[in-house]
Amino acid sequence: MFKMLRSQAKIFYWIIAVSFILFGVVFSYGGATSGCQKKGPNNRNQSGLVGKINGTPLSGAQFERTYSQILNYSRAQNQGREMNSNQYASARQQAWDQMLRQALLVQAIADHKIQVSDTELKARFEQNPPPALLTPYQDQETGSVNMEAYYADLQNPDNDWSAAEAYVRQIIQTEKLQAIIANDVAVSDADVRSNFLAQNGKAVAEYIGVLYGDLASEYQPTDEEINTWYQSHGDDYLQKEKVECKVVRFSKEASDADWASARTEMDEIRAEIENGSISFEDAARRYSEDGSASRGGDLGTFDRTRMVPEFTEAAFGLAVGDISQPVKTKFGFHLIEITEQHMDEETNELFQVTARHILLKVVPSNATLALIKDSAQDFLDRVDGNNFVSTAEAEAMDLISPAAFIEGRDIPGLPISLSGGLWTFRADAGDVSPVFENREFFYVVLAGDHLAAGPADLDSVRSQVILALQKANNRKLAAAKLGPAVGEIQMGRTMAEVAAGSDLKHAVTDTFTYNGNVADVGFGTDFNKKAIEGEVGRLIPEVETLRGLFALIPLWIAPFDEAEFDTRKAGIQAFLLSQAQNEKVEEYFQKLMDEADIEDYR
Repeated sequence: MFKMLRSQAKIFYWIIAVSFILFGVVFSYGGATSGCQKKGPNNRNQSGLVGKINGTPLSGAQFERTYSQILNYSRAQNQGREMNSNQYASARQQAWDQMLRQALLVQAIADHKIQVSDTELKARFEQNPPPALLTPYQDQETGSVNMEAYYADLQNPDNDWSAAEAYVRQIIQTEKLQAIIANDVAVSDADVRSNFLAQNGKAVAEYIGVLYGDLASEYQPTDEEINTWYQSHGDDYLQKEKVECKVVRFSKEASDADWASARTEMDEIRAEIENGSISFEDAARRYSEDGSASRGGDLGTFDRTRMVPEFTEAAFGLAVGDISQPVKTKFGFHLIEITEQHMDEETNELFQVTARHILLKVVPSNATLALIKDSAQDFLDRVDGNNFVSTAEAEAMDLISPAAFIEGRDIPGLPISLSGGLWTFRADAGDVSPVFENREFFYVVLAGDHLAAGPADLDSVRSQVILALQKANNRKLAAAKLGPAVGEIQMGRTMAEVAAGSDLKHAVTDTFTYNGNVADVGFGTDFNKKAIEGEVGRLIPEVETLRGLFALIPLWIAPFDEAEFDTRKAGIQAFLLSQAQNEKVEEYFQKLMDEADIEDYR
């Protein structure tokens, strides 16, 4: 056994934990895996487990640790900004996806019987240690690593580096697995040359074309055309699995007590201003919860149409220098001070005022929120899948029937409801959720039917079909205009001559790159690619972009720099090879995920 490593475990455990999170991303190019997973039994009685994959138990304790680590990482990335419920739900889903990926990785390593010798492990620690192991030896200011201290700890027989050993062992095993999976991946010289050209190619071109935006088409497809297009382009209108549900919402509205408390606070602020303890401007800066607070509450000058009616009535009823009583609007309570009045010169009527205000928003207190949540829980305790709807209707509750939705999305009608949406996808029809919440509501979900993936019905995609037909018609019209012009150019006329006698766009471009913009043509289109890969003076008769249909002639193409290519060839080849290998590995793990037997107890 590899005995030399005996660690500073406390130093490394947190590094390794975080590194495993980041390490898991290696196999996550395709995003969340939950769309591939099979519905397991809705069994929440499995003590200490959150699920299984191919029979391998997934520990609830490990899930919570992973979730906590992802949260900590997310908070660090958000620089202390408060996270919303969707971000928390997303972190839980990431933790689940990561555990699935990690379990599949371990299973794949075992299936391939991949071993790591003590010699290999020792060499990695000594010659190429992972960056995570060197973090404790890194100077925070300069970023330099004290390798002498690292090697001294490495040689110390009193240290126990068992956690680090397990971490590095799996890194080596994973590298070997990747090599097995991607052993047949290769990158051709043509691929390398094409990539170099994409990075460095430049050209200037002359073109004529038809801009789709200039076509005056009133074409509207018939029902027969719509049906024919839909039937012949079915693969363009596939939909993912969706789920239906019903939701009872409990609005987080401020109570009468909350409004009374805000009114009392506003009365106190007004009294401070009236007795001279503080100026209106300073009070606005200190107390106002409106964006104008930093300006001392200054709202500028406004007429009778700009503000809500209650505010307008109060403001136009005050004299200059007056301070209103607290004014209640849908936003909360306001104090208003008029600083100027503006009279119509002809009628001598007041038509504008200049004012400051202080706003106290009225939001539900913690006590109010607790009561609202209790109401939601009381409803939950009294219903099941059979009487959920009838109870909500009988009690005139806020019952909604959202449109069916795909996994990983909010429930329609409930912004920031990813947690409820993910639950709905895991549930069986007739299951009733726990109480969830977003910013505006507490809510309870009744899971509905799962709608299988497949072709979308025509009614749901009719607008998309119509748009596709209109685009096809525009292309047909554009080709009919461009075709004869191209024929004239092929007969020897110049683009300028042809354009002068036709209603076509004609221009000479500035120098452009593969991904650059060509005015009226677009950014990084086939126009750029074909021009740069074309031949100076040779007509390219038809190129389509999102903006139109064009014919072009390259006037100048930057010479291919063979010396620069030779210098960069090896680096480009290594990059393309790594990219292709990663794609092959991702395909392999996605196939494992698609075929996995996944049971989800969350």
